[in-house]
Amino acid sequence: MIELFAILSLVAASGDFRVRAEQSWPDPAGITSDLWQGSSISFYERLRFDVGSWSTVLLTEKDPGEEWGDLITGGISYTDPEAIKVVAGGLRVQFAHGLILSHPGPWSGGDPLSLSKTPSWRMRMELSESPGANDADPLTGALAEYSFGSVTVSTVLGWSLIDTGSSGFHRTESEIESKHSVEEKLAVVRAGSGPAGVSFAFVSRTSEEGSTEESFSTAGADFLFQNEDGLLTGEVTADFDSTFNFLLSASRGLSDLRHALTLSRYTGNRPRSAGSLGTNHLFGAGYGIRWRPLQGLTLDAGALVLDKEEEDSFKFGFQLTERPGSRTNLTQRVKLTATEDERTCRAQITASWSPYSELTLSIKLPVTWYQSDSDPDENGTGIEVRLKHSPVSSLDITVSAAAGNTDGWNSRVYAYSLSFPGEFGSRALYNSSVLLQGAVSLHISEHAICRAKGAWYSMEGAEFIGSGSSETEGSSRTSAGMQIDWNF
Repeated sequence: MIELFAILSLVAASGDFRVRAEQSWPDPAGITSDLWQGSSISFYERLRFDVGSWSTVLLTEKDPGEEWGDLITGGISYTDPEAIKVVAGGLRVQFAHGLILSHPGPWSGGDPLSLSKTPSWRMRMELSESPGANDADPLTGALAEYSFGSVTVSTVLGWSLIDTGSSGFHRTESEIESKHSVEEKLAVVRAGSGPAGVSFAFVSRTSEEGSTEESFSTAGADFLFQNEDGLLTGEVTADFDSTFNFLLSASRGLSDLRHALTLSRYTGNRPRSAGSLGTNHLFGAGYGIRWRPLQGLTLDAGALVLDKEEEDSFKFGFQLTERPGSRTNLTQRVKLTATEDERTCRAQITASWSPYSELTLSIKLPVTWYQSDSDPDENGTGIEVRLKHSPVSSLDITVSAAAGNTDGWNSRVYAYSLSFPGEFGSRALYNSSVLLQGAVSLHISEHAICRAKGAWYSMEGAEFIGSGSSETEGSSRTSAGMQIDWNF
């Protein structure tokens, strides 16, 4: 690694380097029962650098229980803004709304509070920089984008090795055997001019035994029309087995009012395609609004109805954000999710106060009500207090304490997680549980930051925490980690 940095310095490259390690105690059942092949520590390393028109990414990662170097991937790209863009290796791609091609797909969708703006429409063709997107279901291959006058042609050719399962872990014998057990071949092309484009995709997945698991072809068209006040965007696709999907959205935004209407149909989890509303449905309709009736007061609201094959679902939410002063913020948030069998309502009040720029104190009070036709009703409450302080310009300290008291998992409440940049930052609390956290960020120099964090989680009366091979004995669990970021 030292030799690599020396070479980068000689060629006057610019970029960044990130390394992260995390550990938790006590050891999970996978370690104590000798089910896992590797140690319980997790490790992640990413190196990115640019030299002129060339860019490179190198990733290594191991999850808890995996052997060192379980994931090693990366890629290289060349960009000439006036001529061509070529990328090879691990890919991150989205065409339009992603109904033809999207990697990685969205983690979740259908949040009614996000419906005040149109779903994401983008042409994204770049190197993948996330280990999660390169683990169980990577997209590896080559892509190119080039223009002929007013027409831009984008192509993707993929040859990827996929896990049979979707967990992304390679710890036990069965998980290791399923690694790279499916071969995927992919070819996608899009031709666009001005605000519209047409696409064609072919995807085939074959198992180790040579049998075809999935194979399909799709054609589609997309468009994006925009002016100063409004946006009209959409994508329509049709498979050759007559499967028809679409996503259409129209929005209008003024200085104090923004609203949008979205209509969609997504009838299957096709490989490399993504339903922007997060779940399969025959028809979906969503409407959202953001309104600023007064200075310092913002109302976000939205409603989403999904017609599914087995059951229908309805989601509604509103959020009122008040800023009584420049140093105070108050937010009230309510979300309702309902299906034919169960209903969940989540509400929370969040307040923050900054007496001066280096100090912020916030408090969150979440509440959950859950009703079901087949399970007992549940209620849950929680509290979270978080303090962030910068005693000197080079040091940031954050501490938080959260507690939840719920009737079970269905009435769980959520606490903010003090996560490193690039990590998911939320933690579910259920039964009678407590979460204490602390994090420190130290600016070593103008180009380097060292971050450290620790957390202690406890559930009253619990003999075990978690399940399966990740289960730990006892009523508490402690974790700690460190991350270093260096820009050069």
